[in-house]
Amino acid sequence: MIPAHFSTEYARFRRSLMLGLLTVALFAVIVAAWNVYSSYRESESGARTQTKTLVHAIAAHVSDSIKLADFALIGFTNAIKLLPAKQSHSVASIRQLLENNAPFSSDDFVMMFIDVNGLGVVSSQGNAVQGLSFSERDFFRVHAGAHAVQGLYIGEPLIAKVSGKRIFTLSRRVENAQGAFLGVIVAPINAERMAAMFELARFDENISIALVHRGGKMIARAPQFKQSFAANISNSDVYRQIKGVSEKTFRVKSAVDGKPLISSFLALENLPLNVFAAVSVQSLEYVLREDLLIGGAGILLLGVIMFLSAQVALHSYRSLALKKQASQESELHWKFALEGAGDGIWNWDVVTNEVRISPRWRQILGYADADIKDTFEAWLNLIHPDDKSAMMVELQACLDGIKSVYVSEYRMLCKDGSWKWVLGRGLVSSRDSAGRELRMIGTNTDVSARKQAELQQLHMIVDAAPDPVLLVASDGIIRYANRAALSAFGYPGNELIDQNVDNLVPFRSRSSHAHYRMNFAANRTQHPSDLKRPLNALRKDGTAFPVEISLSSFQIDGQAVVIASIRDITERKKAAELLQQSFAELRRLSDHQENVKEAERKRIAQDIHDDLGQNLLALKMDVDSLYARIGDTHPKMKQRVWFALNNINATIKSVKSIMNDLRPAALELGLYPAIEWHLKQFERRNAIACTLVTTLPEPEFGLDDGQTLAVFRILQESLANVARHSGATEVEVTLGQDESSFSMQVKDNGKGLQPDDRRKSNSFGLMGIKERIELLAGELAITSSPGKGMVLSISVPLNSKDAKQAHLLIRQS
Repeated sequence: MIPAHFSTEYARFRRSLMLGLLTVALFAVIVAAWNVYSSYRESESGARTQTKTLVHAIAAHVSDSIKLADFALIGFTNAIKLLPAKQSHSVASIRQLLENNAPFSSDDFVMMFIDVNGLGVVSSQGNAVQGLSFSERDFFRVHAGAHAVQGLYIGEPLIAKVSGKRIFTLSRRVENAQGAFLGVIVAPINAERMAAMFELARFDENISIALVHRGGKMIARAPQFKQSFAANISNSDVYRQIKGVSEKTFRVKSAVDGKPLISSFLALENLPLNVFAAVSVQSLEYVLREDLLIGGAGILLLGVIMFLSAQVALHSYRSLALKKQASQESELHWKFALEGAGDGIWNWDVVTNEVRISPRWRQILGYADADIKDTFEAWLNLIHPDDKSAMMVELQACLDGIKSVYVSEYRMLCKDGSWKWVLGRGLVSSRDSAGRELRMIGTNTDVSARKQAELQQLHMIVDAAPDPVLLVASDGIIRYANRAALSAFGYPGNELIDQNVDNLVPFRSRSSHAHYRMNFAANRTQHPSDLKRPLNALRKDGTAFPVEISLSSFQIDGQAVVIASIRDITERKKAAELLQQSFAELRRLSDHQENVKEAERKRIAQDIHDDLGQNLLALKMDVDSLYARIGDTHPKMKQRVWFALNNINATIKSVKSIMNDLRPAALELGLYPAIEWHLKQFERRNAIACTLVTTLPEPEFGLDDGQTLAVFRILQESLANVARHSGATEVEVTLGQDESSFSMQVKDNGKGLQPDDRRKSNSFGLMGIKERIELLAGELAITSSPGKGMVLSISVPLNSKDAKQAHLLIRQS
């Protein structure tokens, strides 16, 4: 039973323990709840960004597809105005115009001409439309009425009369040169093909993509295209959310299946079409539930651990109180047990230095009664010299009262000259009034068998190790080697034992190895250590092999021993070399692919210039000549030729733009003109002010063609990242060069890199820049902080010839 004063301390300890555990539990619950909440908000934010990016990409594709089809309709309406009055009603002439103005040959793109009565005349694919009535269709009525639509009209989704496909239509009013209504040109667009494109764009089954007519009817959706085609969602929550806005990201229930979604909406500019991209909220809720389960399990586990810890702590406290009570109630002389057969007893009078020892004490060492004098010096002279100092430290600590009990293991000299391990234990049995020690009693126990068993157990543990292990004494002599070590070094039997460990390293390394070994052995309290430098080991046959060595200090029979664990890393080094070789081959492949791509761009640009460019120029000259010859004799014809000339000029401009996108012609003039041209184009397209600065008086750089092209592509990618992500209004590009390298810096005043931007799996822009820099053996540095813009700096080493030219230019400046 615990005394009263211990009960009070126990209650106080239990109360403090419970309060501390409750505080820890509350903190753990708060941390877990915050982590779950933060994870859910991050997932929701990622879903919003994902749908917004996707809806812009889909909108751009849909807009480009419609513009391409509308270009064919415009070409037809312009071409039919140029026909003579008789030919404008000729089926053969109309068919020829349809075939000439089709942008490409495909079953999924058909143009159809309908006359003033709403009857089908002919289609570009030869479908049987002649005589079919389309007068009730909206695409005919909007162009034939009193308030006819003059521009492009996009009809609501419907089932095609001829093909039976799910379509929506593009149509334009057709007039002759005098403005008289001739009919309607219609291009049915296969909605199923567009839904298939949406399906390819879905990289996750939780994502849905939809194209909806502004009137509310569904044109194409992935998934569930057939079930949702032509469904009217104008009265749904989705349409109420987007009322009056052109772009929005919001949470809503699906108009198709009612599931909760995070949806992004974008209205196509100048087109009655809306694009939606959505992510199912159920996927986010699944992650939330999973986080809650994990957090709850963690909190439950923590509660169990804290409960068990509290029980152990309380039990330990009670046990310590009972032991303290027992120790206070016991008498000092009976604190040390003198029982047990085989223990030798000694009684030391500290004042007179006389030591009385029992017969058993002498028998342990093999001495007779008269062989050992009853003095402390005689007893001390029997202790091994290596163990004497440690034993005296323990003995003095007990005499000084620092320790209540003296305990020490040491070797003592037997009569036959051998050494025997004994365990000495004792305590001060009496002191004077001043606290000075008067008498000490104790026992000696023979522990040689236990020491031998411990050594054998250590040898068994070492033998069980899969790696070679050596036990090395402080003088470098190997005391034991396991079977793996004998096999690794090629020594049969126990030939390694009693050899110097320095013999297991190549001759040129033995001096440094011995120095390191002695420094390690000199500090017995040193923690386990690994040799960080490369090291070779030497087999018995003289062959060397690479190894890794781990060292740790250990005490065996009172002697410091170093345990050396050795690992053969030959295969690992070969694997590392193969990995490095593979990495180099991948880099060369990447470089080759980049060169092939650039060469292909250059070839395509050249082909466009040589073939299409020359043909357009010849056509422009012919039409220009025709325009000049007509004069004022045929004003309407002259006006039509003028329109054609303008179309040719626009086409030439577009071709030049395509060639410059493939490979800017300004690169042929050098890096500085190319960068100057690209900055002007970038400033015009993105409304971001650009400044070009160079530290050289003349913008000539010592870069070869490959380096010039790589630097230009890096600039293009950097500016593309600025336009897409930074929100910047100003960009400054600085070019410089010294004797050995070319440098470029791109600085913007945008929002800067966010903490997680570099870890995003789709940050291909920065990855591409880094890869190009590494192929050039250059350096890349990015400095940025949120809200303070970003600075991207590169440095490219120059070859020897260009370096000399750059050095001369710097000296002249």
